Amino acid sequence: PVASSPLPKKNGSLPRPITILYIPLLPNAKFRDPDFDPETADFCGTFNDQWTTEQINLLADLASFNLTQEVSRIRDALKVAYKRKRAHRLYEEGLDA
Repeated sequence: PVASSPLPKKNGSLPRPITILYIPLLPNAKFRDPDFDPETADFCGTFNDQWTTEQINLLADLASFNLTQEVSRIRDALKVAYKRKRAHRLYEEGLDA
Protein backbone atom coordinates (compact mmCIF):
# COMPACT_ATOMS: atom_id res chain seq x y z
CA PRO A 1 0.00 0.00 0.00
CA VAL A 2 1.11 3.51 -0.79
CA ALA A 3 0.74 6.16 1.88
CA SER A 4 -1.22 9.25 1.00
CA SER A 5 0.68 12.48 0.56
CA PRO A 6 1.97 13.76 3.92
CA LEU A 7 1.94 17.38 2.78
CA PRO A 8 -1.01 19.58 3.71
CA LYS A 9 -2.90 21.27 0.90
CA LYS A 10 -2.01 24.92 0.32
CA ASN A 11 -4.31 27.02 -1.80
CA GLY A 12 -6.02 23.86 -2.97
CA SER A 13 -2.99 22.10 -4.40
CA LEU A 14 0.29 20.48 -3.44
CA PRO A 15 3.70 20.96 -4.97
CA ARG A 16 4.34 18.19 -7.47
CA PRO A 17 6.79 15.61 -6.15
CA ILE A 18 10.08 15.33 -8.03
CA THR A 19 12.85 12.79 -7.95
CA ILE A 20 16.45 13.45 -8.84
CA LEU A 21 18.87 10.60 -9.37
CA TYR A 22 22.45 11.75 -9.05
CA ILE A 23 25.01 9.33 -10.40
CA PRO A 24 28.44 10.87 -9.89
CA LEU A 25 31.29 10.11 -12.22
CA LEU A 26 33.59 8.31 -9.81
CA PRO A 27 36.56 6.00 -10.25
CA ASN A 28 35.69 2.31 -10.10
CA ALA A 29 38.16 -0.42 -9.13
CA LYS A 30 36.21 -2.93 -11.28
CA PHE A 31 36.53 -0.79 -14.43
CA ARG A 32 38.94 -1.92 -17.18
CA ASP A 33 41.32 0.86 -16.09
CA PRO A 34 41.01 0.77 -12.28
CA ASP A 35 43.50 3.61 -11.86
CA PHE A 36 41.51 6.06 -13.99
CA ASP A 37 40.07 8.86 -11.85
CA PRO A 38 38.15 11.53 -13.78
CA GLU A 39 38.61 13.97 -10.92
CA THR A 40 42.39 13.94 -11.21
CA ALA A 41 42.85 13.18 -14.93
CA ASP A 42 44.30 16.27 -16.62
CA PHE A 43 42.12 15.92 -19.73
CA CYS A 44 38.94 15.99 -17.59
CA GLY A 45 39.61 19.53 -16.42
CA THR A 46 36.86 22.12 -16.74
CA PHE A 47 38.72 24.25 -19.24
CA ASN A 48 39.98 21.49 -21.51
CA ASP A 49 38.25 21.82 -24.86
CA GLN A 50 40.41 19.41 -26.84
CA TRP A 51 39.84 15.72 -26.33
CA THR A 52 41.19 12.71 -28.14
CA THR A 53 38.91 9.90 -29.21
CA GLU A 54 40.58 7.64 -26.65
CA GLN A 55 39.91 10.11 -23.83
CA ILE A 56 36.26 10.46 -24.80
CA ASN A 57 35.87 6.70 -25.00
CA LEU A 58 37.55 6.17 -21.64
CA LEU A 59 35.29 8.68 -19.90
CA ALA A 60 32.13 7.42 -21.64
CA ASP A 61 33.02 3.81 -20.88
CA LEU A 62 33.53 4.61 -17.19
CA ALA A 63 30.19 6.44 -17.02
CA SER A 64 28.44 3.54 -18.76
CA PHE A 65 30.16 0.99 -16.52
CA ASN A 66 29.18 2.86 -13.36
CA LEU A 67 25.60 3.17 -14.59
CA THR A 68 25.30 -0.56 -15.23
CA GLN A 69 26.58 -1.19 -11.70
CA GLU A 70 23.65 0.83 -10.30
CA VAL A 71 20.75 -0.43 -12.44
CA SER A 72 18.92 -2.18 -9.59
CA ARG A 73 19.18 0.88 -7.33
CA ILE A 74 17.95 3.10 -10.15
CA ARG A 75 14.96 0.81 -10.73
CA ASP A 76 14.18 0.83 -7.02
CA ALA A 77 14.33 4.64 -6.93
CA LEU A 78 12.04 4.88 -9.95
CA LYS A 79 9.52 2.54 -8.32
CA VAL A 80 9.51 4.66 -5.17
CA ALA A 81 9.11 7.84 -7.23
CA TYR A 82 6.23 6.31 -9.20
CA LYS A 83 4.44 5.24 -6.02
CA ARG A 84 4.95 8.66 -4.44
CA LYS A 85 3.71 10.45 -7.54
CA ARG A 86 0.69 8.13 -7.76
CA ALA A 87 -0.13 8.70 -4.09
CA HIS A 88 0.17 12.43 -4.67
CA ARG A 89 -2.18 12.28 -7.67
CA LEU A 90 -4.74 10.17 -5.81
CA TYR A 91 -4.57 12.53 -2.84
CA GLU A 92 -5.16 15.52 -5.10
CA GLU A 93 -8.15 13.75 -6.64
CA GLY A 94 -9.49 12.88 -3.20
CA LEU A 95 -9.02 9.15 -3.82
CA ASP A 96 -6.49 8.40 -1.07
CA ALA A 97 -4.78 5.09 -1.81
